[in-house]
Amino acid sequence: MMMVMTMMMVMMMMMMLAKKGKTFLDLPYVVKGMNVSFSRILSYIEATAAEKLNNNECTPANLCYSLQETLFAMLMEITERAMAHCDKKDVLIVGGVGCNERSQEMMRTMCSARGGRLFATDDRYYMLTTEQ
Repeated sequence: MMMVMTMMMVMMMMMMLAKKGKTFLDLPYVVKGMNVSFSRILSYIEATAAEKLNNNECTPANLCYSLQETLFAMLMEITERAMAHCDKKDVLIVGGVGCNERSQEMMRTMCSARGGRLFATDDRYYMLTTEQ
């Protein structure tokens, strides 16, 4: 329970910081078919973030913004590919990523471009599922 609450707090802090970010930093973007690699991004951030922050090459807000945009773009790409493959127009997203406003905005844009609709939950349901 404590670890879940800590992860939620970290995610909320990152989401709030990402909203303040203005400058996009190039991060590894690895999508192959329907597979994504988040470990490459994590390794890159672990290896470079401290140095970039210490040298004022980026801010925590820009780092969170870039991480969020990159990860969500990867998820949008594979979701759009799945929609095309299954000939579907609508998407339902739930959980932490599904509650994120930016994730919903990106997914809504993609669905709209395909003539579909987005169905998303708010954080009330995310909170319930993490407390169980």
